[in-house]
Amino acid sequence: MLQMFTHRIGRIANLPGLPLAVLLAISMMSGCKSVHYRADRLPVEFRKAASKHGKQIDLAQIAQFGISESVISPRDLIEVTVATGYAEENVRPVITRVSDEGNVDIPVIGTVPVAGIEAFDASKNIAQLGVERGMYLNPHVTVAIKEKSVNRVTVLGAVKEPGVHKLPRGGCDLMSALAASGGLTEDADTIIEIVRQPSDVLSAQQSQDQSSTTTTPDKRASEIQLAAYQGLPDAPPSQQLPQRPAPPLIRIDLSRGQFIGNDDYRLNDRDVVRVVRREQKMVYVSGLVARPGQVELPYERDIHLLDAIALSGGLRSPVADKVIIIRRVENHPEPITIQASYKKAKKKGLANIRLAAGDTITVEQTAETVVVDVFTRLIRFSVGVAGRANLF
Repeated sequence: MLQMFTHRIGRIANLPGLPLAVLLAISMMSGCKSVHYRADRLPVEFRKAASKHGKQIDLAQIAQFGISESVISPRDLIEVTVATGYAEENVRPVITRVSDEGNVDIPVIGTVPVAGIEAFDASKNIAQLGVERGMYLNPHVTVAIKEKSVNRVTVLGAVKEPGVHKLPRGGCDLMSALAASGGLTEDADTIIEIVRQPSDVLSAQQSQDQSSTTTTPDKRASEIQLAAYQGLPDAPPSQQLPQRPAPPLIRIDLSRGQFIGNDDYRLNDRDVVRVVRREQKMVYVSGLVARPGQVELPYERDIHLLDAIALSGGLRSPVADKVIIIRRVENHPEPITIQASYKKAKKKGLANIRLAAGDTITVEQTAETVVVDVFTRLIRFSVGVAGRANLF
């Protein structure tokens, strides 16, 4: 009965008691202009392409082989003891720092390469060179790592624990930095940026480490103070410090499995790692829905018209059907207008149009929804009046 009634809008005006506002709304909506395209007949160039699901974050591809904690690395602080076996000998361990080249200076013996090998193997190398250089006959050498060198790497962006993290210099790579920061968050994109520390800063830091001199355990390793750490005198106001070049930026796309411009995943001291957050993509739903507003497009999954309406709480009117979609298309001067049908979208695949970021969806009022809304209000009003009358 209701369907026949709404299809014959011309006779509505003859019904007694129908509000004038309803008649005006129906007449205005009947004169609306038609839209440019229908959802089930939308040209291919205006359709949203299906998402490519191959863009996944695979951290395994940036994993590096770590270095054992017992392996000596450049800038480690080690303790070396050389004993000859004589009873009256006063054996005094020597604490020294490994150079960037991987060498240490041992009193009497001289320069010995130790980086990249275990402490036990380093002791054998020192003893062998002591014999070969004619300094000892049969020395007993022990080597112990007193302090592992570390890099301080700053991790920012879409990670669970951003901040400065200390990583062993021998195993300081991108994977280790991300692991130290608790891993990626759900909104992490596949793009990671690394800002390298300028070479002049690194050189100064290396000079500080290199300037620590060989000493005995009378001074603890933690008490070694380098001259380079002392504060420099203030420069005169007129003196201007030289401009530093901007730190080099390296961009990594984990979906490609390779660097853009570089192929090394290792990190240096004071490098900065930034995990880019994924840009939120939205569609906007309004009109006859329960919760009008923004709907975020899921990552790596398509969203269609029925999905957006469901995420907005569903239809507010049981007879709502007409949907208007405003879409901006790249290289197209004006936005296009697409007319869709909620009922057809439930039956036909093409009618349930795939949405694109920035789409504006409006579930429109029609003559049928207005009439149903008026009758619903009249019924509620009648029930309310009858209920209050029964109270008296």
